[in-house]
Amino acid sequence: MKNILSILSIIIIACNAYAQTVTEPCYFDRYQRQHKAQIDKAEKIISDAIRSASVYKKVASSSVKIIPVVVHVIHNGGTENISDAQIQSQIDVLNEDFRKIAGTNGDGNGVDTEIEFCLAKKTPDGKCTNGIVRIQSSLSNHQTYQRSQLKNLSYWDNTRYLNMYVVKSINGSSGILGYSSFPGGPPDEDGIVVRHNYFGRIGTAASTLGRTTTHEIGHWFGLYHTFNGGCGADTCADGDYVCDTPPVANPNFGCPTINSCSNDFPDVNDQVQNYLDYSDDACKSMFTNGQKSRMHASLVSLRNDIWQQWNIDSTGCDSGYVTSPCNVVADFTANSQTICVNNQILFTNKTLNGATSYQWYFAGGTPATSTSTNPLITYNTLGTYPVKLVAYGSLGSDSVEFLNYITVTTPPVGQALPFFEGFETSVFPPNGITIDNPDGGVTWERDTVAVQYAGIGSAKINNLINTNYGQSDALLLPRFDFTTFPGTAYLNFKWAYAKSDANYSDELIVLVSSDCGVNWTQKFYTTGTAMATGTTQTTPYIPDINTIWKTANVSLVTYSTQSNVLIKIVNVTDGGNNLYIDNINLGSIPTGIEDNAAPEYAVSLYPNPANTLFTIQYVLSETADISFSIIDITGRNILSSDKEKQSIGQHQIDIKVDHLPSGMYYVKVNVGNPIIVKKLLINR
Repeated sequence: MKNILSILSIIIIACNAYAQTVTEPCYFDRYQRQHKAQIDKAEKIISDAIRSASVYKKVASSSVKIIPVVVHVIHNGGTENISDAQIQSQIDVLNEDFRKIAGTNGDGNGVDTEIEFCLAKKTPDGKCTNGIVRIQSSLSNHQTYQRSQLKNLSYWDNTRYLNMYVVKSINGSSGILGYSSFPGGPPDEDGIVVRHNYFGRIGTAASTLGRTTTHEIGHWFGLYHTFNGGCGADTCADGDYVCDTPPVANPNFGCPTINSCSNDFPDVNDQVQNYLDYSDDACKSMFTNGQKSRMHASLVSLRNDIWQQWNIDSTGCDSGYVTSPCNVVADFTANSQTICVNNQILFTNKTLNGATSYQWYFAGGTPATSTSTNPLITYNTLGTYPVKLVAYGSLGSDSVEFLNYITVTTPPVGQALPFFEGFETSVFPPNGITIDNPDGGVTWERDTVAVQYAGIGSAKINNLINTNYGQSDALLLPRFDFTTFPGTAYLNFKWAYAKSDANYSDELIVLVSSDCGVNWTQKFYTTGTAMATGTTQTTPYIPDINTIWKTANVSLVTYSTQSNVLIKIVNVTDGGNNLYIDNINLGSIPTGIEDNAAPEYAVSLYPNPANTLFTIQYVLSETADISFSIIDITGRNILSSDKEKQSIGQHQIDIKVDHLPSGMYYVKVNVGNPIIVKKLLINR
């Protein structure tokens, strides 16, 4: 059991652990190891509620708490577009498990939590619904760093509804089955996300019993894993703060009979039947009374509106509400409301209640009308335009029109290549770079403490304290005109990074857009061991003089005819460690230009950065022919010397560079056969 509560962020739950093979722990576990101070502060909210006499009185006097639910099915036309019956089967499982209904799989040795779940019958604005939203979108192949986009597709007020999202996959073939938020986190990130084949117990989830969702909702109510923190020292004050869940040394898989800890009294077996272990669905059947108390404390302190009678009435979950067939409710969203002229916008249909056909109207768009479910519309004329959708169903039609919805602008002029940034000035972000920080939390900053790849500065993001798992923060480069560059353009930069745990890693991604930021294409990705340049450590990672920085070389040849290109260097936090970026270079990569070392010649440059003059210093272990050249970041030879035979010993060459503009250069020193290449920054 672990003392952990992420009320600040959505925590990705690596629910592969529910499967019958052992896989990596949930991210939930990792959060506790790295953020104890923040966790303790967050825990106080619920623990104070548990100890409060008024809370106990409020809980004891209240009836069963009903939680209105909306299920957002994000599909792309495949089997992940699960049936209403499969969705209802999951609601049935939740009620069996949380109410301990006799004769069901939920009727184990635990307690009735007196919490029920109801598919909402009314939308937030009071219209008829069955509590299911179906949206066709490529985001069904869900990446956790895109979670803000997922929520933008469809989201109902989290103080009144539990938002459940059903998707095809999570992070590709990662094995993650779902993830959950915790009480008190960002409102638009509240809820759970589950893969379709683990949601319910029929249809595509026929091989499961629906306990993945039960487990996730346990976290949504503020419960911890039963095994968090291992055996611990105090079975009440440690870990999950639940006295009646026996301590567990490690996650249990399958349905074992095991007693992994002996510090409880009486000494009993691990509670593999508990929904908050990793045991198989078939042997899960219980919540304890202590877990029930935590869930209710969470409801009366952090989720106080959702179960109130006024909300039950307004969402159609009161027992007296009479259901009837619902007419369609037209609704839509777009992947952008601002677009550059001659580009396209994708409109995503969010119509409720099973529409059979659609009629769209796009003033200023091409085509001007469409009957597609999710039309892709081009705008060739500057201006601001309305969009209208009429949806037709078996009971009639409904329409929605958003005035002044789309704004079409002239694309700004991109700056010419090449581009270089080494973060040497005190201004941050520099040189037209902006920071994309969607959650307003931990993000990129300038660092001068670490030994940088070159110069004295670099860009850094501190993932050790970045509690909002799955959040992406980007360095957004200025717009570029690639038609100004004669050669093949590459994005080249250096990075340094260490993990904080061998099983986890942040992500480094490069995204490129040629349509003014409406759509982004992934051009580079690294994570895990391939991303690391330092040893795994729980203390802040700081590159030193021995650090070998890794290089990203990203070909951008496909954008050679584009005059407005945007580039993002993205960090996706997983609670790892510091990530540093240095020497961003957009242009050609000179052939053979790489930093290398020939220790027997000990070549160094100083001062670096240089102003008007710098010195090349080297030691020869044998007589050799020496020459040097200075090359700019496009590969042009700026300055060179003739060969000169020099003897054994230390030598130096002073070179004036007051005629060269500020920027990054390569200094090639030819010492006989070896060629030593160093980077030089000129900064005035």
